[in-house]
Amino acid sequence: MKKVWVLALTAALVLSAAAIAAPATLSAQDNPASSSMKSMRGTISSVDNGAKSFVVKDANGKEATVFWNDATRLSGELATGATVVVQTSMQDGKTMATSIQVSGAKKPY
Repeated sequence: MKKVWVLALTAALVLSAAAIAAPATLSAQDNPASSSMKSMRGTISSVDNGAKSFVVKDANGKEATVFWNDATRLSGELATGATVVVQTSMQDGKTMATSIQVSGAKKPY
């Protein structure tokens, strides 16, 4: 009977220690950056290289200004009329691109 009691106590201690040592996971509420990550697709309406920004117009006609910085991964060349897929996050109240994939400009015909 003592062996069963000692084994049960040992198992409880091991499980308790494992629960304490396990890393805590953050919820979206605890980590606001993860909840503000978005993906958008659309056509570039305008590009401002000086401000490092461009305007994306989605299929519904809604426009959004997106900024980029040196950490932004860019695939292609930002040009008016080009189609883009943009991964963004909110930083200092601005929509910042974390990655931009550019496809060629749409043909006028």
